[in-house]
Amino acid sequence: MLEQVERQYGVRDDVMLDAADRFHAQYVTDKVDFEGFNIVVFPLTYAASYKAKIDAARAYDRDELVIDEQVEETVTVESKLKDCGEYFRKMKPVIKAIFPDNTAVWNQFGFNDFEACRNSQGKMILFMDTLFKAATNHSAALIAGGFLAPKIAMIETLADALRVDETEQEFAKKERPLKTQTRINLYNEVWAEMQKINRSSKAIYMGNYAKLNQYELPANSNAGVEPITGDVPEGAVVNILEMEFTAGTQLKLKNKGGNELIFCLAVDAVTSVEGLHIPVANELTVFATEIGDVTNHFLNVYSNDLGIGSFEVWLVLE
Repeated sequence: MLEQVERQYGVRDDVMLDAADRFHAQYVTDKVDFEGFNIVVFPLTYAASYKAKIDAARAYDRDELVIDEQVEETVTVESKLKDCGEYFRKMKPVIKAIFPDNTAVWNQFGFNDFEACRNSQGKMILFMDTLFKAATNHSAALIAGGFLAPKIAMIETLADALRVDETEQEFAKKERPLKTQTRINLYNEVWAEMQKINRSSKAIYMGNYAKLNQYELPANSNAGVEPITGDVPEGAVVNILEMEFTAGTQLKLKNKGGNELIFCLAVDAVTSVEGLHIPVANELTVFATEIGDVTNHFLNVYSNDLGIGSFEVWLVLE
């Protein structure tokens, strides 16, 4: 059974991909800044590899196309099912004429089974196989009565055609979840690159609001679904992120460990000041002003308790 794969963003696929194109175009313009920031994370080939991921995501079959293909398969199967039913109905008067008042033989040809099979492709395939076997067994009488060999062979031809289309329909049904999983994985790969560029831009263009605006993720995109996680060693101050905070900056803070954690906004990455206390096994979504002075650029965390702490932080961009 396939594991459920979820989209890591909260906007329509086309909105995300359009934003990805925008990010790529802007990155190409600013690539020197990103390469200078971290050539390992942003190698010289990054723009090309990022564009390849966008192209792969766009090129993969959309769900609407997959559904349309399934509908086409269903229409084809229903047509073949109808062909089988009509062929048998045309045979019935011939069989009755050749074997008059012979219910036992009629039932060998499926007279007593047809109604239960006529709307089911699986049952109809078995019915047509039985019909062909009966026609083969009684071929001498059928041919003598004018139902010639090509007409007997047509029973098998119709059964095989329905069998092939039924198999293709079932394959299409089974294939859709796999295609959906593959498509979402491709989309999530693009989204992960956008998040990486977005996070890095906050350090590269700190204080340059015009540039930061160019790398904003789409509104309501659940940008915080990929958390920043880490541990807090005993007696240590851990820097979570460095960025320009505003009164509107919103964060979700989660204490995953066994000690109370204190989140604060500090002047550097190693300083602890009074901040927001989060008890064990609790999480809060807050504005930066509730954590500390938003003119400070460093979100740090520490604990006054003994032992190791653990945290998750989401930057919520709406």
